[in-house]
Order: sequence, then C-alpha cells, then structure tokens
Amino acid sequence: MFPDGWRRRTLEALDDPFDLIIIGGGITGCGILLDAAQRGLRPLLVEKGDFASGTSSRSSKLIHGGLRYLKEMQFRVTKMACQERDRMLALNPLLVRPVRFLYPASHGDRVPGWTVDLGLWMYDRLTHRSDKHAHLERGEVEDLAPGLDTERLDRAMIYTDALTDDAQLTLAVAATGCAYGGRALTRTQVVEALRGATGRVQGVVVRDLESGETHHIAAHLVINATGVWVDEMREVLGFDSPRLRPSRGSHLILSSSRLPLNAALTVPSPEDGRPVFLIPHPEGVLVGTTDIFHEGGLDDPRVTHTEMMYLLETLQSHFPEKGFSEEDIVASFAGLRPILGTHTDNPSEASREEELWEEDGVLSIAGGKLTTWRAMAEEAVDEALMLLPEEVAAAAEPCYTAGTPLLGLAPSDLAQRLTQLGPDIDASVAEGMARRLRSMAWWAVRGIREDTDLHPLMSGTDLCAAEVRAHLAFGGVLHLEDLLLRRVRLGLWSPELAKEMSGRLRPLFEEIKGWDHDRWQAEEEALEGALESWSPQGVVKA
Repeated sequence: MFPDGWRRRTLEALDDPFDLIIIGGGITGCGILLDAAQRGLRPLLVEKGDFASGTSSRSSKLIHGGLRYLKEMQFRVTKMACQERDRMLALNPLLVRPVRFLYPASHGDRVPGWTVDLGLWMYDRLTHRSDKHAHLERGEVEDLAPGLDTERLDRAMIYTDALTDDAQLTLAVAATGCAYGGRALTRTQVVEALRGATGRVQGVVVRDLESGETHHIAAHLVINATGVWVDEMREVLGFDSPRLRPSRGSHLILSSSRLPLNAALTVPSPEDGRPVFLIPHPEGVLVGTTDIFHEGGLDDPRVTHTEMMYLLETLQSHFPEKGFSEEDIVASFAGLRPILGTHTDNPSEASREEELWEEDGVLSIAGGKLTTWRAMAEEAVDEALMLLPEEVAAAAEPCYTAGTPLLGLAPSDLAQRLTQLGPDIDASVAEGMARRLRSMAWWAVRGIREDTDLHPLMSGTDLCAAEVRAHLAFGGVLHLEDLLLRRVRLGLWSPELAKEMSGRLRPLFEEIKGWDHDRWQAEEEALEGALESWSPQGVVKA
C-alpha cells in the first residue's frame, strides 16, 4: 500500500514538473490519480488531511444506483451508478459486497407501495444482474426484521444493492494509483497558485503540515477535486463566483443487539416520506440519512438535534414496541454532499450529476456519488487530456480502469484461510483482518512476533496487534486518528471504545513510529477532539 518512506520519496520528487496536480484525497481525487497513472501520465495528489478525511469517510457506505433518483427522473445517474455498482461487485468482492434491502410499504404511506414497486421494476431494467426484486410474505418480513410493524403492511419488496467501507475503498483506490506510478501526499495544504506570465495557473505552492516547510510544485494542469471544498479551493487559487451548495447527510449508529436485522431496510420517514436506510454492519447498525442544505463551516459538520429526532422518529414509527430513544445511540456522524448550485429548495430533488469546468489552467470537478467515482475520474482525465500539451496527451494510454481490480485482491474465503495459517487466530479477528487488510492480511499473520499478536487487543473488538502493525507499516498512517477513524473505523462505530483502545496502541506507535511521551500526549488530545464529531455528545442542540 504505502510502504516505509513513501512520503519522503514523494517530497524528494517535487522538483520535477508533473503533468497533473490533483487537489483532494477523497474518492474523486484518488480515482483521478489512479486513472491518470494508468494512462502513463505523471500525476501528484495533495490532500490537507488524511485520505478520505472528509465526505469519503462520512457517507452511508452504499454502492447503489440510487433508487430514489428515479423519482426525480435522473436516469443517467441511476444507470451509470448501477453499471459501476455491478462492476465493483465483480472486480472487488472483498471491498464491495452485495446486500439485500427490504422495503416494507404500508397502507397510508406518503409514497404508495405500487410506485415503489414500479421504481424497483425500472431499477431492475438498468442492471444485467440476475437478482431482480421480488415480493415477500408477511412471515418472511418478520424473520428479516424482528419487531417491524407489519399491521398495515401493503406489500413488501426485496432488492439487492451493495455496501462498502467508504474510507477503505478510497484508500485502496489511492494505493492502486500509487502502485501504477502516481504520487500522493497527505497533510499537505495548497496555499497559493503558481501563475505564468499570461496569468495561467502552472502549479501550486503547498505547505507540508508535518514539517511546516513550503514547496513550489509545477504542473501542466491543476485539478480541483476537493468535493465540498471546491469553492474554497477556487478562492485560494484566485477564482470567485461560488458554484456549490453543500447538502448535509446525518447518520446514527445503534448496536446490533438493540436492532437485530437479517437484511438491510429501506423505510419511509413518517414526516416527509423520504427513504431512510437501516443497514446492519459487522460493527453495528447504521441509520440514515438526512438531506438538508448545510450552512456554516465545512471542516466539522455535526448532526443536529432536529436530524437526530427525525431519524429516531422514523425508527420509532416502524419499530413501535422497541422504544428507541437517545440513549440507544452509540455514535453519530454527518457528511456533506458537493451539490452543484440548484434552483430547488429541496436538496433531495437536486441533481447528483457531476460537472467539470476549466478556469485558467485549473480543472474543477464537483457533484457525483461515491458509486460513480471511476466513471467520474475517467471523464475528468479525458477532459484533462484536451487541456494538456499535445505531446503529453498524444503519449497517454486509453482508460482501462473499468477492468482493473484494486490493490489488495484476495480470495473471498480469505478469513477461513487465515485461520489455517494461524491456528490461534480467533474467527472474528480473521474476518476483521480480511475485511480491512485484504491481501495484506497474509503479511500480518505471517509476520507475527508472538502468539498474542493475533488476540483482540481488548474485549468488544476484533482488532489485534498484528493488524495494527500492518496498518502502521503499509497503511499511510501519520496520526493516531488516521488509524482509529479511517483504517480500522473503530472511532466511527464506537467512539468510546476508540478512546479506550488508544491506550493499548501506545507501545506499538512508540515501537514502530518512534513517538515519545510528548508526541503521544498531543496525538491523544487530537484524537479526543476528532472523536467528538462522531460521538452522540457531538450532536448540535440548536
């Protein structure tokens, strides 16, 4: 992935001009890095935080066509998303897995069941997969979702979409891009544009947030792929006229024991009929999302009390006997969607189409979905080739990301095979390592120093020392929060457990990273601040 010295070697390579400088280490920027590197270009990605530290770690984790987009007649987006979903399922089965969704339609719903049925029929037409939607009997519904209110059930439909870990997907795309010759720098902030005699942007000035040093980096073209920060970055580079209107999507996390589900659910909100997802993961149940135009700062979006109650009331209306309350919330988080300026007051009706535009040597891209990252990247690099010097563009290869598996390809039965390599490895630990490390799990298990390296570091988790060593050695981890929030995601699923876990990790960071007492204290303080965004205590009361 990112072996020892990767950052130092990239810093040493900054004196030579690049073909592309890509600003933004979310899924869009990392996708462009991969596409450009595969075509033989010389790309550099810079990101002010960690990979996936913005929206790309704060989504609903869905790889889906966007059933609700059909209602808004967004057929192109839905068709593209279905195609990309099916492609990822085929190429990256350990990163993207199919999941069954139950949609229980009741008499009196704002959206009648027959319209949902029609939408699913159209959804089926947009995919070549054989698992089309079907109808279920009441007893089957109750088996899949114990406690679900079925008294007013009109019809129940089941369909298939896909799930991923958004941060893991982004990291895999970034690592694959670097494996093909691209370069990437995290914790590196763009502070100024470099302009030529004509005023055209010919590179950027960056500040290394780890060392404080500044670097002047030349490039034929700069691509602004900063998501909801596109306008802020355009301002840094010398442009105005805002183009985006961010939308906020908020989520709650419940324990699996509190809401045991044998399938994911799509249920309508009693307030406005919007679909809300209830998605079981190995670590807990994700409940979301909202869709509200966001006002204020972009760096630390928070769930509001109003959004929390919206999601809780949806749960209460469909599971009335379970008595859900604020005390059931284990974690919460909000992410921002880069929605292009819209004339509607309802963000759910706004287009999810991506858009590209060029301004004096800067190509900006915004919009789109997690699911369509590969297609968006292909479109961006196609556009970039028309703006690059003729000799550079002529030497570029065609795009072939549509058939390229991401780095870390491993057999689907990897967890079972790991238990054969290490007889003392717990099944849950093996499953966690396979899910998060993929092929790197081989190295982790074979490189153990003592038997306890394969035991959970603490009860309630499947994280072991062998996995942590792998992330620290090859995962591009620069800070404690990088590990706990985006490599193993413990901070997402249980902020309290993440705080407790941090103390168990200190010896490993001291051994591998060489951190002293002062550095560790600073990292723990930074982690505590970061975890507030993911904690129920971080909900904004106003």
